[in-house]
Amino acid sequence: MIDKAHNIFFFSILFFSLGIAIASLELSLLILIIVTLSFAFLFSLFKKFSSLILITLFILLGFFYLTWNNFQYYNHSIIFNEPISFEGVVIDEPVKNLERQTLILKSNDLEGRLIIKTSLYPQYHYGDVLSVKGSVYPPPPDYYGRYLKKEGVQGMVSFAKIRVLKRGGGNLIKKSLINIKRNIVNAYHQLLPFNKASFLAGMTLGEKGGLSKSFLNNLSLSGTRHLTALSGLHLTIVIFIVFGVFNYFLPRKTSSWITLLFILLFLALTGFKLSASRAVLMAFLAILAKETNRLYSSRNALALAALVLILINPYVLVFDVGFQLSFLAVIGIVYLSPLIKKILRLKNKGFLSWKESLSITIAAQLAVAPILINQFGNFTLTSFLSNILILFTVPVVMILGYLISLIYYLFYPLAVILSWLVSFLLSYQILIINLFSRLAVDFNPAINIWIILLYYLLLAAIIYIFKRYESL
Repeated sequence: MIDKAHNIFFFSILFFSLGIAIASLELSLLILIIVTLSFAFLFSLFKKFSSLILITLFILLGFFYLTWNNFQYYNHSIIFNEPISFEGVVIDEPVKNLERQTLILKSNDLEGRLIIKTSLYPQYHYGDVLSVKGSVYPPPPDYYGRYLKKEGVQGMVSFAKIRVLKRGGGNLIKKSLINIKRNIVNAYHQLLPFNKASFLAGMTLGEKGGLSKSFLNNLSLSGTRHLTALSGLHLTIVIFIVFGVFNYFLPRKTSSWITLLFILLFLALTGFKLSASRAVLMAFLAILAKETNRLYSSRNALALAALVLILINPYVLVFDVGFQLSFLAVIGIVYLSPLIKKILRLKNKGFLSWKESLSITIAAQLAVAPILINQFGNFTLTSFLSNILILFTVPVVMILGYLISLIYYLFYPLAVILSWLVSFLLSYQILIINLFSRLAVDFNPAINIWIILLYYLLLAAIIYIFKRYESL
């Protein structure tokens, strides 16, 4: 019944998110009222949906929540388009690639956050206090501007003159986590060739700084860009490793909670990436449900994970493609994968789990295809095969990757030996990526928001019919 508490909970989050989406797209207050009243009228026509009439008010709540965040975002004293001097602290580890570094500064002088792109040297670090001279420009009214808004950045500084006033500041715990990450990446670069070490850092920590533009392009063309984005797959492997170790020595319940603590530390280590945060929240709910003997609903767990992330940063719903891809991929795996297994008659995992990889890959790709086509124009039909050929090696590479980074500082000769196996597997993965980037069969028709909505309505209808058929 729709009146059950767990359904009311789900639709409350859904309507709250709809209100945030309307505000993010800067639709008028009139449209907001029309949408709210339309849902209320629609539910009033059906007796079993009557309890949802009041829940439609969550649309208004979501709209005004984002409006309040907009007020906070624009509340600063930054002077644009004029040369100014100010001081600020680097609030996160700078993002470095092969050409430059990008800093995010919090300036008390200007009451805001600024992004500065500068040369690779001299290098700056988290906690550095800097004196900056330059012109500040507002974020552009395009995709990049929306990205900066999502990151809480109110201005961009170009041609800045930077002077370090103080080093070694910042939160001690955060500095320690950043140092741990640096040591892991350093171990990879000491044991492996540069390109392989950078790729391994991307898979295990989500670090892409050492990856060349050509290789990143090959990842996109082969449909394997997700390998360097921390996701549910990566977190599942980490959970498997940590739980397996502790469960050998401790009771299962204790191991579960210790595993969750380690996963939270890992999440902090990787900078609270959105896809990883979603996976950790869902893992927490699954463990909590299991240990308290309660039912676990993947639908509501996914909705609650989305709500937590949206409350922290409401701009991610519309302005963060990674957020959208992460949740759509999970929805596809949860709801489409069983249907695909039925259609293809995949009754077991198959050799090296190729059947399992096939169903998961098709489900996830079908779920995210319209977003990839619309936002990036790089959806390829050959990505299904490339993922099947790579996914079975990912858990092994990640496990060995974490292992060699630890052993490197304990017993170097053993780390060298294990790195040979890691190098071989990485060579195989890179071979598949480069091969399928050349064999890519593009499928990128021109689509708009209405075609995307129609596509997802069609998928939802197919899933609904399948579930009704299964229940008969």
